[in-house]
Amino acid sequence: MEMKVKIPFQQLLRAVRALTPAEKSKLRDELKEDMVEKDDKSSFVEMLIDGPVFSKEEIKVIESNRKSIAAWRTKG
Repeated sequence: MEMKVKIPFQQLLRAVRALTPAEKSKLRDELKEDMVEKDDKSSFVEMLIDGPVFSKEEIKVIESNRKSIAAWRTKG
């Protein structure tokens, strides 16, 4: 079961400051894990969005090459 609670930032900050050093370390590790997972996904999405894109001319050349290869394969 998952439950979401809205806690004002200042109240959350006070709660974190009240943690023991061991609890703070555990919280830091948990937050790092969350950040790594989110960074992996976001960097992958950014790579897809910002990645190279074929121009219309390049697509025409690829289509032409595919047609040529298909014609060559059917001749043999």
